[in-house]
Amino acid sequence: MCLLNYNKENKKYKHLTYAEKIMIERWHNKDHKSNKEIAGLLGKSERTIRREIKRGLTVNLTSELEEIEVYSADISNDEYMANLKAKGQELKIGSNIDIIKRIEKMIKEEKKSPEVIEVELKQVGLIDITARTIRNYIYDGNVFDLKEEDMIYNKKHKSKNKTKRIAKHTPPEKSIENRPKEANDRSEYGHWEGDLIIGKRKKGSVLLTLTERMTREEIIIKIKGKKTEYVVKAINQLERKYGKRFYKKFKTITFDNGTEFMDYEGMEKSCLRKEKRTKIYYAHPYCSGERGSNENNNRMIRRWIPKGTKIDDISNKFIKEIESWLNDYPRAMFDYKSSNMLLLSI
Repeated sequence: MCLLNYNKENKKYKHLTYAEKIMIERWHNKDHKSNKEIAGLLGKSERTIRREIKRGLTVNLTSELEEIEVYSADISNDEYMANLKAKGQELKIGSNIDIIKRIEKMIKEEKKSPEVIEVELKQVGLIDITARTIRNYIYDGNVFDLKEEDMIYNKKHKSKNKTKRIAKHTPPEKSIENRPKEANDRSEYGHWEGDLIIGKRKKGSVLLTLTERMTREEIIIKIKGKKTEYVVKAINQLERKYGKRFYKKFKTITFDNGTEFMDYEGMEKSCLRKEKRTKIYYAHPYCSGERGSNENNNRMIRRWIPKGTKIDDISNKFIKEIESWLNDYPRAMFDYKSSNMLLLSI
């Protein structure tokens, strides 16, 4: 959607960075670009790309349990780092205390990911260091005064239930399988994913989070509890806030199968006009990846509101500050542009 404009003049470094490997992963696996096309985009030789893809090849299972060969940036980078370690290469940071302290501050205080730190340090010409290297230094515990807990959320891989079925409380036409093509391929603005962030002991106030699929724009609303009536009231609040703009801004919303989201009729019913205000769809049970953008943004919110936090004690002002931070956050998938920057062109 927003591809990086790489060329030979942009590229000054000999080795492929982790960010470049992430782009190769997307272009090779998802966009099915040829090695020649990828080489042109990155300003590299076709031979370099061919060798890189070969280094990172792995076998994945599709949803139909078929084995397919794909390129993994992580596997390639792990092998690269292992080779460097075996060679005993000096640390890129070395004894530069100023750089070490700066990275520590960017992670602890500014809540930035290693990928963002990698790009920003290169932009100001301080150091050429990959996100993977930063992580490895943190895991080793010999460079930074940081713990793994100071990092971005840790991914927990859960077993997936491959059986796709519709929740008993929703009609088949509300399945994600019937969602418009424009929502599925992220080609049109106005299609959202939603969920709740639960507070301490799953009681009291919760956060309704909505993530726009094309731009990853985020809306966070504090509601009284985990009930359908509170979710409906929150959407009523949004409709009143945006007025006529609401109907173009919220074309569809996709939720999981939690009981708090079962009143699709109430969520679709407008409080300002006779026609429906939006269309509600539901992901398959146990398939949180079908709302991956919202899940990812929720994990970023957890950097500021850890699990076990009593949401009743969190002010609406602080919630809006988190919302603004998310919408201003540079994202690798958008060439390190933020959601707010993308919204300027819509």
